[in-house]
Amino acid sequence: MNASSSEFFFYPMNMTPFRLRLSVAAFLALAAAITANALYMQEAPRQLAHAGDSSDGGTNGASATAALPEAEAETESEAETKPTTPDSETPETETATAPSSEDASKPAAKKPEDATPPPPSALVKNIQRELTERGYFSGEQDGVLTRDCRAAILAYEFDENMPLSGEASEAVLKALIFARAAGDNSGPGAAERFESRKTLVSQVQQMLAKYGYTSGPVNGTLDDKTRDAIKRFENDRHLEAAGHLSKRVLLEMVIVAGRPFPGNS
Repeated sequence: MNASSSEFFFYPMNMTPFRLRLSVAAFLALAAAITANALYMQEAPRQLAHAGDSSDGGTNGASATAALPEAEAETESEAETKPTTPDSETPETETATAPSSEDASKPAAKKPEDATPPPPSALVKNIQRELTERGYFSGEQDGVLTRDCRAAILAYEFDENMPLSGEASEAVLKALIFARAAGDNSGPGAAERFESRKTLVSQVQQMLAKYGYTSGPVNGTLDDKTRDAIKRFENDRHLEAAGHLSKRVLLEMVIVAGRPFPGNS
């Protein structure tokens, strides 16, 4: 092998030693550039991302936001433009049903008490028997406290100067028994006896004025104006509008007033 062929074998493409050294230097420079890029240039984005995740805010937070992809940035922009409901607002259904703290502090309202239980039938039956013997009651002695029975009790209370309640009570039964034991078997007086008591008529006039049946005067005189008021009251209570102050009319007035009329003092 001659010299020219030996030179061609060691230096491909007919490269001279100078060109070979130049190629090696260029290769080393390129390798160094790749190494520097891998070690240093690629570290910067990781540091930038790490800075964006930190809680310092300021410039680093702005840089991290700028580095977000366009799709994520658009999503955040849409979220900012959407209307939001303040935390203090609640749906109408919750507002209507949720009790306030003020209401919760109030004691629960008491349920209305049941009506007064009826008196024992034995008590009513004994009162009916005594009233029947004295002529105050003509109904059945069945122990049922009807309106007619109550009216009879009220008439007896009036004659005995007791408060007019029309209720079957132990006091009424005792008064009936003691009167019979004392030999007092007198019956009820005339029907007009209620109208002859000025005190009772005054109480009736006050009651009629209170509930708007008359405008007065309250003078204890059962005049035409008072009788007209009694008729209007009787119509409202589904009674015959006679305008008389009877025991049944008095009982209905006691029921409407919700309290007994005072006795005949």
